[in-house]
Amino acid sequence: MELEKRNAFSTNWGGEIVKVEGLTVWTPEERSWWRKKPTKPKTVILNNVTDSIQNGEFLAILGPSGAGKTTYLVSLAGKCTLPSKGNVTVEGRNVSELPTGTVEILPQFDVFMDCLSVMEHLVFMMEMKLGRSVKTANKTILQTIMGALKLNAHERTFIRSLSGGERRLLSLASSLLSSPQILICDEPTTDLFKEFSSICLMSEGKILFHGTHQGCKALFDSVDLRCPVNYNPAEFYIKAVSNACGNVNHVERILENYRNRFRGCEPSYEGPTATPRPPICRRTWPKQVQILLWRFSIRFRRDIKILAISLLLSTIIGAVVIGTCFAGSTGTTQTGVQNLRGFLWLICSEVSFSLSYTALFSFESELPLFRREVGVYAVSAYYVARFLSEVPRCVIWPIPFVTITASAVELPNHFVTVLEIYFALLVTGLASTAYGLGMGALFISSGTMGDVMPCTDLPLFLMSGAFLRISSLPVWLYPVKYISHFYYAMDAISNIYWRQIGEIDCPLNTTNTCVKNGAAVLMENGYSSNFVLQDTLGILLVVTLWSILGYYGLKKEKRKGYTY
Repeated sequence: MELEKRNAFSTNWGGEIVKVEGLTVWTPEERSWWRKKPTKPKTVILNNVTDSIQNGEFLAILGPSGAGKTTYLVSLAGKCTLPSKGNVTVEGRNVSELPTGTVEILPQFDVFMDCLSVMEHLVFMMEMKLGRSVKTANKTILQTIMGALKLNAHERTFIRSLSGGERRLLSLASSLLSSPQILICDEPTTDLFKEFSSICLMSEGKILFHGTHQGCKALFDSVDLRCPVNYNPAEFYIKAVSNACGNVNHVERILENYRNRFRGCEPSYEGPTATPRPPICRRTWPKQVQILLWRFSIRFRRDIKILAISLLLSTIIGAVVIGTCFAGSTGTTQTGVQNLRGFLWLICSEVSFSLSYTALFSFESELPLFRREVGVYAVSAYYVARFLSEVPRCVIWPIPFVTITASAVELPNHFVTVLEIYFALLVTGLASTAYGLGMGALFISSGTMGDVMPCTDLPLFLMSGAFLRISSLPVWLYPVKYISHFYYAMDAISNIYWRQIGEIDCPLNTTNTCVKNGAAVLMENGYSSNFVLQDTLGILLVVTLWSILGYYGLKKEKRKGYTY
């Protein structure tokens, strides 16, 4: 049995609170650009549904799988993004125009950031919905809800440690924070059928019946369908209208009898007087970023052991290997020139690749939570907070690469040069992170980001100058270097090192052309002479470009609508 509960609280006026008129919802036809025939036909989910729900009515919506129940509930909550026609109004106002929190939906499946505690999650939701959690009124609301749902004992418990029932209570508490006028619950329980004041029976996207328990029994009796003794009435009704059992005729007969004999006979309900709703607070954009960043920072602290292991395996060991291979290398000999070029490229690429590929899969794991929280915060605020939450990684990751590897090679003005290279890699890490987040957001739903990104990496790291002379590029390919964070990173750290190399030894018996000094190395690779300004503006361009693309990708996911 599939059971949903809707509880309406409003002023005591006793009339209808929700009105549905001619609601039709469908999935659009899908076509491939190379085929004329549709790959997926148009499917009608709700078929011209018209109904009304009274103030104070406690309603169970029943029906077999595929009847359209969840789509109907999401439409009542104003969160359905599928093509539709018809109207859903609450007290005469279109449901999509209602203030945030007027209608809340408790989904069938719970989605949380599991590393948070129960209190931390509720504080986050309260900060987003009602404003500052330290306000006396908000504290009272929070404590009242936690007490009523018996969550006080789990205040400091991590969500990942909660049982299934406790997670449902936490979802309910999150929905109740804004004191919704209408609360919609998708499959809250299967044991309360007799407690509902009325029944709504659905099949094939249509409402077959809406009324009392007695009315439903009378309707089924009228078509010679009687529930056996000691049989669950809800299961009997669902089975009777299920197509899986070949009961198509039953559906038509029930619908016809309901229209002819029972339509318009539903009793009215007297709704309880509602307690005043707390004022809904729409947080400013900077405040949304701050609250989201607070939540991300909690996860960062809780996952610090995992990050430490990742740092050890992906950076420290790699830095030791690189340092061992280039031990004793110097840029003052002809042999050392090639070695130092490879050395600089390796520390640049290792930092860039590790940060970009870590960021690449960030949104994939967070997508269900992001789509569940659609409307709670702005997409741009979420992206900016997610980017800022990666800054500590950008600060930490270059440290072992620079300190360990730099100790193995000869650097002029060692301490200052190490600091300058570290800072250049830190800034490059920001661009690498933006690149990873942007690619991850663009291909988040297809799951192909891991396949697409290596193809994008190839032209970008070829622009670094480590493998070919940038000045020799074709004119049409030359502009690609301006969107390559590898180019700006190599340009910066190469200038930092080679500008300090005055003269490079050239053996008398060599037949190869010698590079005379560090300036000649920079010229040979095609690096900039005014690297500070160019690389600063270039990194800013790369961060902005990939952030815009990442925002577009998340916006596309938001348009797909609420996850239920």
